[in-house]
Amino acid sequence: MRLSRLCLIFPFLVPGAAAAGTPPDYVPQAAIHEGHAPGLKATELDPHVRRFHLVFAKGDDVRGGLADFARKNHLTDASFTAIGALDHALIGQSDHPKHAFRVQRLDEEMEVTAMSGNIVRDKTGEPVVHVHCVVALLRDGKVYAGHLLDGRVSLTLQLYLVDSRPLLAQAH
Repeated sequence: MRLSRLCLIFPFLVPGAAAAGTPPDYVPQAAIHEGHAPGLKATELDPHVRRFHLVFAKGDDVRGGLADFARKNHLTDASFTAIGALDHALIGQSDHPKHAFRVQRLDEEMEVTAMSGNIVRDKTGEPVVHVHCVVALLRDGKVYAGHLLDGRVSLTLQLYLVDSRPLLAQAH
Protein backbone atom coordinates (compact mmCIF):
# COMPACT_ATOMS: atom_id res chain seq x y z
CA MET A 1 0.00 0.00 0.00
CA ARG A 2 2.75 2.46 0.96
CA LEU A 3 4.72 1.66 -2.22
CA SER A 4 1.69 2.27 -4.43
CA ARG A 5 1.16 5.69 -2.79
CA LEU A 6 4.82 6.55 -3.27
CA CYS A 7 4.59 5.50 -6.92
CA LEU A 8 1.69 7.91 -7.43
CA ILE A 9 3.72 10.75 -5.90
CA PHE A 10 7.09 9.74 -7.37
CA PRO A 11 6.42 7.85 -10.62
CA PHE A 12 10.14 7.65 -11.42
CA LEU A 13 10.39 5.00 -8.71
CA VAL A 14 8.71 2.56 -11.08
CA PRO A 15 10.57 1.80 -14.31
CA GLY A 16 8.51 2.79 -17.35
CA ALA A 17 6.05 4.87 -15.32
CA ALA A 18 5.69 8.52 -16.32
CA ALA A 19 3.72 11.34 -14.78
CA ALA A 20 0.40 12.10 -16.44
CA GLY A 21 0.78 14.76 -19.09
CA THR A 22 4.52 14.19 -19.58
CA PRO A 23 5.41 14.68 -23.26
CA PRO A 24 6.73 11.54 -25.00
CA ASP A 25 10.19 13.05 -25.50
CA TYR A 26 10.64 13.70 -21.76
CA VAL A 27 11.50 11.24 -19.04
CA PRO A 28 11.69 11.61 -15.27
CA GLN A 29 15.02 11.26 -13.54
CA ALA A 30 16.02 7.60 -13.35
CA ALA A 31 16.47 5.89 -10.03
CA ILE A 32 20.05 5.31 -8.91
CA HIS A 33 20.91 1.62 -8.88
CA GLU A 34 23.56 0.23 -6.56
CA GLY A 35 26.38 -1.97 -7.79
CA HIS A 36 26.56 -0.71 -11.38
CA ALA A 37 30.17 0.53 -11.24
CA PRO A 38 32.24 -2.52 -10.27
CA GLY A 39 35.38 -1.03 -11.87
CA LEU A 40 35.24 2.20 -9.86
CA LYS A 41 38.44 2.88 -7.91
CA ALA A 42 38.83 5.62 -5.32
CA THR A 43 41.81 6.95 -3.43
CA GLU A 44 41.57 9.19 -0.40
CA LEU A 45 44.05 11.90 -1.29
CA ASP A 46 44.91 13.49 2.02
CA PRO A 47 42.81 14.51 4.99
CA HIS A 48 45.06 17.56 5.41
CA VAL A 49 44.26 19.82 2.48
CA ARG A 50 44.48 23.57 2.07
CA ARG A 51 41.32 25.41 1.01
CA PHE A 52 41.18 28.95 -0.39
CA HIS A 53 38.46 31.38 -1.45
CA LEU A 54 39.81 33.72 -4.13
CA VAL A 55 37.90 36.82 -5.22
CA PHE A 56 39.05 38.36 -8.50
CA ALA A 57 38.28 42.04 -9.19
CA LYS A 58 37.38 43.96 -12.35
CA GLY A 59 40.23 43.81 -14.88
CA ASP A 60 42.00 40.80 -13.33
CA ASP A 61 43.45 38.14 -15.65
CA VAL A 62 42.08 34.77 -14.52
CA ARG A 63 44.87 32.41 -15.65
CA GLY A 64 47.66 34.87 -14.85
CA GLY A 65 46.21 35.50 -11.39
CA LEU A 66 45.95 31.78 -10.71
CA ALA A 67 49.55 31.18 -11.84
CA ASP A 68 50.80 34.01 -9.56
CA PHE A 69 48.75 32.66 -6.64
CA ALA A 70 50.11 29.14 -7.25
CA ARG A 71 53.72 30.39 -7.16
CA LYS A 72 53.25 32.53 -4.03
CA ASN A 73 51.38 29.80 -2.14
CA HIS A 74 53.43 26.82 -3.36
CA LEU A 75 50.44 24.99 -4.85
CA THR A 76 51.35 21.55 -6.16
CA ASP A 77 48.14 19.65 -6.91
CA ALA A 78 45.09 21.93 -6.86
CA SER A 79 41.57 21.83 -8.26
CA PHE A 80 39.04 24.63 -8.35
CA THR A 81 35.55 25.76 -9.31
CA ALA A 82 34.31 29.30 -9.92
CA ILE A 83 31.46 31.54 -11.04
CA GLY A 84 31.44 35.19 -11.99
CA ALA A 85 31.56 37.50 -14.99
CA LEU A 86 34.02 38.28 -17.79
CA ASP A 87 34.21 41.00 -20.43
CA HIS A 88 36.88 39.27 -22.54
CA ALA A 89 37.45 35.56 -23.14
CA LEU A 90 39.39 33.41 -25.54
CA ILE A 91 37.74 30.00 -25.42
CA GLY A 92 39.21 27.08 -27.32
CA GLN A 93 38.44 23.51 -28.27
CA SER A 94 41.44 21.25 -28.68
CA ASP A 95 42.11 20.10 -32.25
CA HIS A 96 44.49 17.17 -31.66
CA PRO A 97 45.53 16.60 -35.31
CA LYS A 98 46.53 20.28 -35.61
CA HIS A 99 48.11 20.46 -32.14
CA ALA A 100 46.26 23.72 -31.58
CA PHE A 101 43.00 25.17 -30.27
CA ARG A 102 40.11 26.30 -32.46
CA VAL A 103 39.10 29.52 -30.69
CA GLN A 104 36.20 31.87 -30.12
CA ARG A 105 37.21 35.45 -29.24
CA LEU A 106 34.55 37.08 -27.08
CA ASP A 107 34.78 40.78 -26.21
CA GLU A 108 31.53 41.57 -24.46
CA GLU A 109 29.83 41.02 -21.11
CA MET A 110 29.27 37.37 -20.26
CA GLU A 111 28.24 35.32 -17.25
CA VAL A 112 30.53 32.49 -16.17
CA THR A 113 27.96 29.77 -15.53
CA ALA A 114 30.57 27.11 -14.79
CA MET A 115 34.34 27.05 -14.42
CA SER A 116 36.57 24.26 -13.20
CA GLY A 117 40.16 23.27 -13.56
CA ASN A 118 43.40 22.26 -11.97
CA ILE A 119 46.88 23.56 -11.25
CA VAL A 120 49.89 21.26 -11.30
CA ARG A 121 53.61 21.82 -11.77
CA ASP A 122 55.56 21.15 -14.96
CA LYS A 123 59.03 19.52 -15.07
CA THR A 124 60.68 22.87 -14.29
CA GLY A 125 58.44 23.50 -11.29
CA GLU A 126 56.31 26.20 -12.94
CA PRO A 127 52.53 26.15 -12.38
CA VAL A 128 50.39 24.82 -15.22
CA VAL A 129 46.89 26.32 -15.03
CA HIS A 130 44.24 24.28 -16.89
CA VAL A 131 40.78 25.90 -17.00
CA HIS A 132 37.50 24.78 -18.58
CA CYS A 133 34.53 27.12 -18.59
CA VAL A 134 31.02 27.73 -19.84
CA VAL A 135 29.97 31.33 -20.48
CA ALA A 136 26.66 32.85 -21.55
CA LEU A 137 26.64 36.17 -23.40
CA LEU A 138 24.48 38.78 -21.67
CA ARG A 139 23.38 40.18 -25.05
CA ASP A 140 21.55 37.08 -26.26
CA GLY A 141 22.29 34.17 -23.91
CA LYS A 142 24.42 32.36 -26.49
CA VAL A 143 26.64 29.81 -24.74
CA TYR A 144 30.30 28.98 -25.38
CA ALA A 145 32.30 26.24 -23.68
CA GLY A 146 35.85 24.92 -23.75
CA HIS A 147 39.31 25.74 -22.48
CA LEU A 148 39.65 29.26 -21.08
CA LEU A 149 42.86 30.36 -22.79
CA ASP A 150 42.49 34.00 -21.75
CA GLY A 151 39.90 35.73 -19.59
CA ARG A 152 39.45 39.16 -18.04
CA VAL A 153 37.08 39.70 -15.11
CA SER A 154 34.36 42.31 -15.70
CA LEU A 155 32.72 42.49 -12.28
CA THR A 156 33.97 39.70 -10.04
CA LEU A 157 34.95 36.06 -10.13
CA GLN A 158 34.66 33.94 -7.00
CA LEU A 159 36.82 30.84 -7.00
CA TYR A 160 37.09 28.00 -4.46
CA LEU A 161 40.38 26.13 -4.59
CA VAL A 162 41.62 23.00 -2.82
CA ASP A 163 45.30 22.04 -2.82
CA SER A 164 46.77 18.78 -1.59
CA ARG A 165 50.11 17.11 -1.74
CA PRO A 166 50.60 15.18 -5.02
CA LEU A 167 50.30 11.43 -4.90
CA LEU A 168 53.53 9.50 -5.08
CA ALA A 169 53.94 7.28 -8.12
CA GLN A 170 52.44 3.91 -7.33
CA ALA A 171 54.31 0.73 -8.25
CA HIS A 172 52.29 -1.60 -10.48
